[in-house]
Amino acid sequence: MIVKTAIDEYYLVAKELFNKNFLNIGKGSLSLKIDSDKMIVNREDKHVLEDNFASIVNINEKNLAWKSVTRDVEIHAKIFQNHSNVKAIAELFLINTISYSMSYGGFNPIDFTGKEEIGSIEIIQIENKEKWKENKEFIVTKALGSNHIVIVRGYGVFLVARDIREILQKAIILENSAYILLNFEQKR
Repeated sequence: MIVKTAIDEYYLVAKELFNKNFLNIGKGSLSLKIDSDKMIVNREDKHVLEDNFASIVNINEKNLAWKSVTRDVEIHAKIFQNHSNVKAIAELFLINTISYSMSYGGFNPIDFTGKEEIGSIEIIQIENKEKWKENKEFIVTKALGSNHIVIVRGYGVFLVARDIREILQKAIILENSAYILLNFEQKR
């Protein structure tokens, strides 16, 4: 029964991320660890409102099931393997956060909630596309060792949390803080 509740929460959070335009077909990924070796993760080509939006796959065994899910499945598996306290992962396209990342090397919220909940985040620069594609699992997993959020300039945001609802909360706070920063910088 606990797994059913966790999966229901997964779908609830996925729908809310979709409603905020953070997650869509082929844009972003969301996973939840539901057992020591299993995760539920979205499919690459499915809409959040479709019945088969997500699949359960083995974290430790790359198999045929991996082909039907998001291309980020390897990153999610690597994070779950290397960070035992992580239970939920999202790779999202947060428009304000990505816009901010294009001009700055670090993300330092100026609003109270952002300072308290997020703190300072280094923005990772992709120097070489091919090198990024080959090493993104390692780069993201390593960066998550010091923070629960990784911003990759012009690419996206990776968030990890102890539960799926915390992913939604962090994404909203991060995006609101980015919006505040962008508006504050324009007025200077």
